[in-house]
Amino acid sequence: MAKKNETTEIQELTFEQALRELQNIVDKLETGQVTLEEAIEMYERGVKLSKYCIEKLTQAELRIKKIVKDENQGFTLLDFDDFNNKI
Repeated sequence: MAKKNETTEIQELTFEQALRELQNIVDKLETGQVTLEEAIEMYERGVKLSKYCIEKLTQAELRIKKIVKDENQGFTLLDFDDFNNKI
């Protein structure tokens, strides 16, 4: 049950909050001043936060569209990657 609550709690974070928490975990792990058990728990949380951040970035990328005026068709919606290739 705790895992479901933790997942729900992570899903309620903004991207920025999750990224900040992930950075804090990395900073603490890099100091080496945590016990092995704490390090494992932090690592597990960090993996979940990382997956959440990647998911959020993927969603954002899919939402980013550029409107480009096409001479023949009027306005066309392009994916962000397609827009960059036309520049």
